[in-house]
Amino acid sequence: GELFAIWRGLILAWDMGFRNVCYETDCHEAFILLKNDTSAANNDVTELTRRIHALMKRSSRVELALIQRTANRVADAVAKYAVVQNVDQVE
Repeated sequence: GELFAIWRGLILAWDMGFRNVCYETDCHEAFILLKNDTSAANNDVTELTRRIHALMKRSSRVELALIQRTANRVADAVAKYAVVQNVDQVE
């Protein structure tokens, strides 16, 4: 789920014209997968990490930061609200 959210977030940022992005995640596994550029046993994960890396290379600067779960509460609440409300993009 977190890798998909990162991928969709980067697409949204690109589509909105943002080229310098800091993406914060509290998911240690996703952070390690993306920072180490390692291949995973799961083909879906491998494909998703490949797509994320392609987006990261396309942008001027994409920084990936690992944060504590408590620091991510607001973003988590907003993301859950967007899913419930079926929000496709930020205006």
